Amino acid sequence: MAHIRLLAREQTFVHVPYWFIMDYMPKALNGHCKVYLYLLTLYTTSNEAQLPLEDVATKLDMLYSEVIHALQYWDNEGVLSFKSLSTDTFELDFYLEKPVLKTKPPLSKTIIAQSRPEYRTEEINLYIQESPDITQLFKIAEQYLGRLLTITDQKILFSLYDWLHMPFDLIEFLVEYCASNNSTAIHYIEKVAISWIDEGITTVAKAKEKVAFDKKYFKILSTLGSSKNNITLAEKKCIDRWFIDYGLSIEIILEACKRAVMQTNKPSLNYVESILKSWYEAHVKTLDDVVLIDKARESKKQLADQQAYAIKPANKPNKFTNIYSHNWDFEEIEKLEREYVQRKLNGGT
Repeated sequence: MAHIRLLAREQTFVHVPYWFIMDYMPKALNGHCKVYLYLLTLYTTSNEAQLPLEDVATKLDMLYSEVIHALQYWDNEGVLSFKSLSTDTFELDFYLEKPVLKTKPPLSKTIIAQSRPEYRTEEINLYIQESPDITQLFKIAEQYLGRLLTITDQKILFSLYDWLHMPFDLIEFLVEYCASNNSTAIHYIEKVAISWIDEGITTVAKAKEKVAFDKKYFKILSTLGSSKNNITLAEKKCIDRWFIDYGLSIEIILEACKRAVMQTNKPSLNYVESILKSWYEAHVKTLDDVVLIDKARESKKQLADQQAYAIKPANKPNKFTNIYSHNWDFEEIEKLEREYVQRKLNGGT
């Protein structure tokens, strides 16, 4: 059983530093704060030299790994010292003086991906036995993915909760979303999860907003004839400009896409950009505004045609007008024809 050795100080009250409450607590997860405050209380009041971490996890209704990650987080923040002395023994000491703030580079996807913990199979099996939520998550995932989970599947799904701190309902929505797009590979699901965390998506509500917005991207690309299920940063930046900078609706953007398809064999976002930029400069807000622009352009074209016709040089004489023409008397011809027919009927010539 793993233990930590407390370097305790004798105090008659729990002293929570002002700087911790004001500078560190607001940005931390609730579970991290719970671990800090609980162990700070034991640190300042307990006389025990060692404390089983499993007991701490049970008392706080948390997983053992959650407690470890919380202590590692606070150690990285500089508010306490959490050191590993051996495989199952740790040393914990709290700092009561405000630490010097560290300048940290923002986490990138590469850094996050490389830091995923490696879980033992025995540990995953233990979580399945002790946590109904984990068991339920695995069952739901099997239903959405249409297969039994491998141990690798289980480890990665568990890491989304234990490592990325995604709520269970968000993980379930993530799996459902990926499966609905026919993307059931566990590493693809993990990749999407990391991208969501990078974008600050930590609730189902935020995830639904992102999915709805992503559908707009793919609908635009689909209208242009693209069938791919991912979008590049350049494509996203271009489309975002139409929505955010130009303030155009999806209906107007799709209308521009349709026109691009009709006017060129290989429609592109740049071609659509040229259309939408002209509409934006013309203060287009609705499809009715587009219709007015079309009518104005057609009227301008007709006026230009009329002006061009008005200054067209006089027609040349028709070459056929000089051909000699006979002055026939058609009534006389009909009279002669009748007389001729009559003679024939009478046996004459």
